[in-house]
Amino acid sequence: MHVGINLDQTLFIQLGLFLVFMFVMKKIYFDPYLQAFEERESAVKKLLEEAESNNKQAQEILKEVDTILSKVKEESKKILDESSRETNQIVADIIRKVQEEAEKDIEEAKKDIDRVVEIEIKALDTTIEKIAEKIVDKLTLKEKAA
Repeated sequence: MHVGINLDQTLFIQLGLFLVFMFVMKKIYFDPYLQAFEERESAVKKLLEEAESNNKQAQEILKEVDTILSKVKEESKKILDESSRETNQIVADIIRKVQEEAEKDIEEAKKDIDRVVEIEIKALDTTIEKIAEKIVDKLTLKEKAA
């Protein structure tokens, strides 16, 4: 008995059948499978590109929002500072006016007091003169009587 490979017609028939089987499998199974796989891969690639594009847009929008937010913060700070300065100025003006009015009132009160004191001094001078005259009259009467 001889062990080996016999190259007869069956080998070529089997080879032919295998090639026909592979061709049929390629057309029926492998080509649609590969086409579906490629379509799925291109769809995933397209979705990834869209996601990356959307991510870039979102980052740009986020930067714009941050820029706008910082501008709004700066503007609000300027407004608050300006209103604070205006408020302080108004308060200072009111205090200054009140102080001026108080000083005027004090000056008027001092003038009124000075006038009253002057009037009272004149009245006192007049009273002193009258009392002095009475004293002089009484003394002269006593001297005349003595």
